[in-house]
Amino acid sequence: MKNAFINFSLIALVVLCLFFNAAAQVKKTNEKAVEPTAKEAIKQVLLNGDIFLSAIPSCKLVGMSPEDKTILDYLSGVLSFQAAPESSNQVEFSFKQEKGKRNEIVWVCDLVYSGKDAEGVWSNGVRFKIRNADRKLMRESLMCIGTG
Repeated sequence: MKNAFINFSLIALVVLCLFFNAAAQVKKTNEKAVEPTAKEAIKQVLLNGDIFLSAIPSCKLVGMSPEDKTILDYLSGVLSFQAAPESSNQVEFSFKQEKGKRNEIVWVCDLVYSGKDAEGVWSNGVRFKIRNADRKLMRESLMCIGTG
């Protein structure tokens, strides 16, 4: 009788876990998609500026100088070109909604600085994902993009 009670208790516990897991999944799929703002995207990149360029395959050879070691170094260098008087520069954002690994809503964000100077047209920036639920940058998603 005691073993039957323990088996029943274990089965009940498993059923409860499955129920709550299913309820959590339903909640995630019914989440309202709210596109990040440009301000949120910039803030998230700056908050994660400590990520080493060498840790990201697409960022290993970027940087405005050999001393650039982190995403913050890289973006600071790119931003410094925005102040150059002989160039025509702009900041571009794009946001695309997609489903994450756990069926949650994530936003693919492109933050691109582009311009035209004496050497030609250029664009540099970063692509990253922001979780819709907590509005945080997914550090493993960060990559460098651009044309030079």
